[in-house]
Amino acid sequence: SIYYTKNHRSFRNFSVHNQDQFVHIEGTATEHPTDTIRVGFSGVDVGYVLDLVNFHAVEFDGKAQGVAYLSQPFNQLDAKATVKVDSFLFENGRMGTLNAQVHWDNTQKHIVIDALANDGKDTVTDIQGYVAPGSPGEINLGINARGTHIDFLHSFTSSFLESIEGHSHGKLNVVGPLNAINLVGKIAVNG
Repeated sequence: SIYYTKNHRSFRNFSVHNQDQFVHIEGTATEHPTDTIRVGFSGVDVGYVLDLVNFHAVEFDGKAQGVAYLSQPFNQLDAKATVKVDSFLFENGRMGTLNAQVHWDNTQKHIVIDALANDGKDTVTDIQGYVAPGSPGEINLGINARGTHIDFLHSFTSSFLESIEGHSHGKLNVVGPLNAINLVGKIAVNG
């Protein structure tokens, strides 16, 4: 059930299921920091969610599971999540399994991401930084490539490279306003 009044939302055993996919919401959100909503989810299509919120500055995909907590959405939003994304894709490039800690920075008004993508013993990618939604919005994600598949670079190099394959080591930043993102840094490529 859902209970809704001004500055008060309560969810009691609210679930949406479709085969192996589900979202389950439980809890109460008010102006009080001790009131919290818990959102558990599994099998959620990341690309579909980003389509719903019309976020296309960079493309992410995969199947997500995890838990998120939300409190004080009416005044001082506090939100955090632990997320695992199987078959994670960044700019249509394979990254393996992503494990992330994500939280809302209320002072800076952006989403902070601390993640590790693992696609095997010698293919690991650290991702740390933030995405500031809104208009115009901004992104600053540091990528520490340790054997990372480089197919994600194709979207940045497609104007002069037909295809790109291999593994990379080095550091990159996906940075800039959401409507004009740049990729900066240095990597060594094998492939």
